[in-house]
Amino acid sequence: MFSLSRYAPWARNIALSCIANKHRGNLNQLKTGVIAVSALPYARCFADSRQGGNDGDEGGKTTNSRARANMENKSEKITVNKEELRKRLTPLQYQVTQEAGTERPFTGCYNKHNEKGMYQCIVCHQDLFSSDTKYDSGCGWPAFNDVVDKGKVTLHRDASIPGMVRTEVRCSKCSAHMGHVFDDGPPPKHRRYCINSASIDFVKSTTSTSTTTSSKK
Repeated sequence: MFSLSRYAPWARNIALSCIANKHRGNLNQLKTGVIAVSALPYARCFADSRQGGNDGDEGGKTTNSRARANMENKSEKITVNKEELRKRLTPLQYQVTQEAGTERPFTGCYNKHNEKGMYQCIVCHQDLFSSDTKYDSGCGWPAFNDVVDKGKVTLHRDASIPGMVRTEVRCSKCSAHMGHVFDDGPPPKHRRYCINSASIDFVKSTTSTSTTTSSKK
């Protein structure tokens, strides 16, 4: 037999070397792990910033498109001086536009009016209805099947008559009462804007006049 004591120092050195190498490998792995973990917030921040930038672009586009749509469809509101209106308007015009009154049927000057032109709000002179959309509904008030632009008027629930709910039409610029809108108009929209003559003014179209003059020449 041989004695193990002779090889004890050599075996011990080999064992210590293996243990050191093992710990050195674990240490390297640990350092690599720490670096990777510490880099995660930066990578996540970079990814979030890219995603946020894309979302911001889409959100910005959406916001801009909505803003443009609002600019196109909305009128700038004005404040009306009631005292000045009393002096400028007739009692009936004031009652209809400012107190939501209604003129008697078949009495308005624009009920059977057929000239080409534009119907404006009597208070602020905003264009509301075109003669191209006017038709004879037989209701006793001027009737239109559409407005010049959907942003020119605002619609409101009107329950002033007991047992009846109507949709009130107001000028979007000065909030003057125009009349009411019903769903019994001609196709394709089936709308009948029943408007008081006292709430509107008519501006004759200059196109027809110039066309007639040029044809005579």
